[in-house]
Amino acid sequence: MILDVKSLTKKYKGVNRELTVLEDVSFQVEAGEILSIVGPSGSGKTTLLGLCAGLDKPSSGSVQLCGSEISGLSEDEKAEIRNKKVGFIFQNFQLLPTLTAIENVTIPLEIQGKAKGASDKAKELLTRVGLGDRLTHYPSQLSGGEQQRVSLARAFSNEPEILFADEPTGNLDDDTSHMVEDLLFTLNKEKGTTLIIVTHDMELAQKTDRIIKLRGGHIVSDEKISSPEVVENHG
Repeated sequence: MILDVKSLTKKYKGVNRELTVLEDVSFQVEAGEILSIVGPSGSGKTTLLGLCAGLDKPSSGSVQLCGSEISGLSEDEKAEIRNKKVGFIFQNFQLLPTLTAIENVTIPLEIQGKAKGASDKAKELLTRVGLGDRLTHYPSQLSGGEQQRVSLARAFSNEPEILFADEPTGNLDDDTSHMVEDLLFTLNKEKGTTLIIVTHDMELAQKTDRIIKLRGGHIVSDEKISSPEVVENHG
């Protein structure tokens, strides 16, 4: 068990009322599983992902991540777990604009104290995602699809136990989305990483092992996919 979520509730205090974004959410994820979380806008998908990754604190409930109960940990303690065991992919890429592609990919390794050989590993990963000729390009010199491929390489660079992807194809056109999906699933299979994807794209969700559907802050279904769609190679 790599992720164990129990009775998770998240509320935000407004000026005149309290807003409940998630209420009494519970589920477990086995190591190596590929899970998608789907639901309409405002259903609590991204909030749930942030709570599972320790980026936000629940109002109540607990999250056990990679063997550690993170709900009561300090920010520094949670950051240490994320740096060593967790990878992230975001819809808006979140690359540092003043760093080149290869420098962006080496960041997680340097944070881990693995600066020796970091550039070689980053170069290998960037070549793996088809960007061997873009190593010294800055994010502003890359297309959206290329930026997301850099973020894929960065996410896998520290060999995380679990990878959280928030709408990883949300800003991409269809052809580029398929390319990024193929790379994500291929790298994930090679590394044996647990993968949790928040997406509004049901075609993408059908390629995962299991789909959790949220509505109004509640889990309305949790279904295993008997035979996930075969990922075709689009380039």
